[in-house]
Amino acid sequence: MAKPRKIILAEHNEGDASLTQHAFKKLNLPVEVVRVHHGQELLQLLHSESLDNIALIMMELDLPQVSGLDILKRFYLDEELRKLPTMIFTNSTNEADVLACYEHGVNAYVPKPVDAMKFEEAVSAIANFWADINVLPSYNSHPV
Repeated sequence: MAKPRKIILAEHNEGDASLTQHAFKKLNLPVEVVRVHHGQELLQLLHSESLDNIALIMMELDLPQVSGLDILKRFYLDEELRKLPTMIFTNSTNEADVLACYEHGVNAYVPKPVDAMKFEEAVSAIANFWADINVLPSYNSHPV
């Protein structure tokens, strides 16, 4: 049996991380959610992961140590990392943030709903698309 694809959740807020992970578990999709707490931890993880195993990087814009935007900028300049499906899941609805993320290659920008039920619905929609419906390329790569 094939290894489950991974969704990397880069989220420093314990409450939001817990809600997100709970929503993923309820869906019973063949994915493994791997949580990192800050941007530097995400970059370190990517140096030890095969890109083929990653279905999505889902990150907060306001990450400690290395921000979500700074990570997108690094990905944009890297031929391999640029291919990773990446989305911002954040509290910011600032138009400048949205524009900057898209200018640096983000695949989706989703504001976090405040209501717990809507939050779970948003995560469900994200998971169903990225882990079930979307077709990803085979990178045939080694860890970056």
